[in-house]
Amino acid sequence: MKKRFCMTLDEELMNKLWRYIDGVKLKNRSQAVEFFIKLGIQNYRIERNALILCGGLGVKLRPLTFITPKPMLPIGYQPLLQYQIQYLKKYEFDRIVLAVGYLQEQIIKYFSNGQRFDVKILYSFEKDPLDTGGAVKNAEELINGHFITLNGDIIFDKLDLDKLLAYHKEKGGVATLTLTKHKEASRYGLVEINENGQITKFIEKPSEAKAGLINAGIYAFSQEIFNYIGKGKKVSLEKDVFPKLAEEGKLYGFIYDGYWRDVGVPEDYIEVLKDILSGKLKLL
Repeated sequence: MKKRFCMTLDEELMNKLWRYIDGVKLKNRSQAVEFFIKLGIQNYRIERNALILCGGLGVKLRPLTFITPKPMLPIGYQPLLQYQIQYLKKYEFDRIVLAVGYLQEQIIKYFSNGQRFDVKILYSFEKDPLDTGGAVKNAEELINGHFITLNGDIIFDKLDLDKLLAYHKEKGGVATLTLTKHKEASRYGLVEINENGQITKFIEKPSEAKAGLINAGIYAFSQEIFNYIGKGKKVSLEKDVFPKLAEEGKLYGFIYDGYWRDVGVPEDYIEVLKDILSGKLKLL
């Protein structure tokens, strides 16, 4: 379905466009403008950047992760990391940085430069573990503009990344956290937001079983995020960066209510495999 809108163009440009109206392929002004807009989008598009944090040791999934990095554990017929890359590609994120560390050679050998997956893959290398914040800072020189960041051990199926990024830009904060409702938040910690979407409080792993909003490990960042992380230092986004941003009123929450799981522990990894077999989770 098409929608009507008004456009103001330079007179010289308008005259050039009208010359292409031939009465056959381009029958009128509207068709001419639409044709050249489509042509321009196809031939000139700013790369969309994404970062996936893949450097963790996967201690809770041992012995599986003794010889396989956690993001490379199979989810159905493919590694979890491949699912995430294909999900990003669906939303036209075509420049993807993988922050690698532990058993990095397996990830690099499998994905190489990304040509096989029709994306550009770059690598940010950690000599020593830098935690989530340090890994983001370490990739600074490889990332342009606003960008999406994913933890390498999560899986989801209906999150609209276009809406997440648009929401982030609209709010004008430094970071936007995707929040999902969980019936057992004691394992993750609760997140509180106000009516404007600002995150106001983090409640670290409540002792009582309690439902609520949790951090889903999917973020939209502005370039200013790098100013909050020291270079070469071990920094946690969750413990060091996000609470400071919340205090400054620069942290927002985007609520997502679709399928989501953190496969960082054996119980959840097994549940994901069951969900695939039952059809609850459909792979790309």
